[in-house]
Amino acid sequence: MSSSSVPTSRDSRWQYPENGEDLHRVFTVAKRGGPQQVFDGEGVFTVSYAKSGAEGSAKDFLSSGGPGKE
Repeated sequence: MSSSSVPTSRDSRWQYPENGEDLHRVFTVAKRGGPQQVFDGEGVFTVSYAKSGAEGSAKDFLSSGGPGKE
């Protein structure tokens, strides 16, 4: 594991991972612990997880006219 993948002073902040294993760690933590911020030197990525469910897709929601439309 490279030192760049180690979370910074806050558990939700990471330096940009150099390999796939480290990126997997970021995804796993986002899934279990909430949104993660990944800094790449020029900006920040926010990695979050949303479980798919019975609500349907965003495409279905938007094509139906949004909330309150049936």
